[in-house]
Amino acid sequence: MIHHNLIAPRLEESTCRRSRSNRSILAACCLCIALILGLTSSFSPAQTSMELIRWREFSYGMETRPVGSGMAALEAVHRTGYVVVGEGQFARLNGWVVHTSSPDGKQYHQGFVVYDFQDGSSILAKIDASGQPGAKQMGSIVFVDGTKRYKGITGRGTISAWMPVKWDMYTEVEASFSVSKD
Repeated sequence: MIHHNLIAPRLEESTCRRSRSNRSILAACCLCIALILGLTSSFSPAQTSMELIRWREFSYGMETRPVGSGMAALEAVHRTGYVVVGEGQFARLNGWVVHTSSPDGKQYHQGFVVYDFQDGSSILAKIDASGQPGAKQMGSIVFVDGTKRYKGITGRGTISAWMPVKWDMYTEVEASFSVSKD
């Protein structure tokens, strides 16, 4: 019995030592994680708060190239035009869109558009719209990239388009976006 009592204190003593060393390792790991998060957050790109933008597009220049398909009419369309943003800021419109019509008469437009502003800033956006010919066509716009004041742009919105005359197009865009902070 005396022998048994001599062993028990040693087990308790080693258990205490282990828990102290585990706490030290845990504290060191937490400190390292906090330090890493603090350092990397200062290098990660911060975004501005979301802003709402509205503009009207007028597309007047058009070049069409048919793409061979027996299933549906498929055309690559190069559009040019101009954009009026808000209360009168102007931009140039230049984009390539794939246009197709389904057997039921619905039209689809998908592609990329570049908006070049007077101050040298640009936005690259992906568009996707559909609707009946000669009627309102609805879709979406997703901002892909930008330069200068639109550098690091992210966001999306809706587009509503009308073609009053074949290939002339009037479009209204409403979107939310944010840009990278410098």
